[in-house]
Amino acid sequence: MDDKLRNRLNEIIHLARQQDWSDCSFSFQKAQVCAELSSVVYEDVQEYELKKASRIHLFASENYRRIINSGRANSVLSTLGEANLEARFFLVRGRYALVFGTCLNDVVILSVRGTVFRKLWDWKANVDTRKFYVWGNDKYHPFDFGPIGFDDQYFHKGFFESIVPQFASISDAIKNRANSKNDLKIVWTGHSLGGAMAAIGNAVHSSRLLRMLLTEEMPRDAVSSYTFGMPRYCGLGGICAFASPYHIYKRDDLVPTVPLRKMGFADCSREYELMDTGTVELTERTDTCGLAGHIPKLLSSIKSHSIEGYADSLAKAIGSKRPGI
Repeated sequence: MDDKLRNRLNEIIHLARQQDWSDCSFSFQKAQVCAELSSVVYEDVQEYELKKASRIHLFASENYRRIINSGRANSVLSTLGEANLEARFFLVRGRYALVFGTCLNDVVILSVRGTVFRKLWDWKANVDTRKFYVWGNDKYHPFDFGPIGFDDQYFHKGFFESIVPQFASISDAIKNRANSKNDLKIVWTGHSLGGAMAAIGNAVHSSRLLRMLLTEEMPRDAVSSYTFGMPRYCGLGGICAFASPYHIYKRDDLVPTVPLRKMGFADCSREYELMDTGTVELTERTDTCGLAGHIPKLLSSIKSHSIEGYADSLAKAIGSKRPGI
């Protein structure tokens, strides 16, 4: 591992250790930690990705695009478990998602990014037929609230099956690496497609009943989640029934506007608009034009979507410099 990445990670770890992760309220500093770790996870590029790199990743990260263009693989995260750093790390490589775990004393931050074994970037074309109902169908709802029944209590199937089957491997890695076993706090984070997977991971992990029904028991509960520029990942029933992440987005970013609302997908309940002027506002999105409204500004949308752009704007909002940059 080169000295630049080592210094960068140490600065991120130092910032993370200054935060009270037991406080579940929104924090700019926690968002910055999560944005930086979501950026680092793009720097691990395997040999197979050089030949069939996902198109969504090529504009999701400037560093990822640079590594792909260099023609050289970069397995930088694989050696972090033995690195002399002030945290412990693990990596879970799944068929559809890469999960990078950062273990502090009593906190584990799970940074998620999609892989390229399957074309996750084409979900816009078939999203209306890819819905995973939490009970398996749209007629029976185990999570009804009194007389209220949610017909749209589902997750995006492609995102769901890309992260939830990895819970067993993630659980084993946490148990092997985390120092604390009793008062452990889990934080999910990710950008773009990885953000949607992190949001679903957080929703399932936060629901004890869902974990019992669908997955192997994960250690402890998820305490919070920070996502950046992610697509919509579930119906309104899912938003109402399960924990939502703090989603930070930019108005010019195309990805958070899809899948379209008319296809049955909803915005998450806690969204913050990140301005290039250096401010962050809790807002309700009004992208009523959907994809059509973004076509004239597609180039600016590609620039707005990069994780490095999100990290730069967050640092500006906080009035600090990016760790190691």
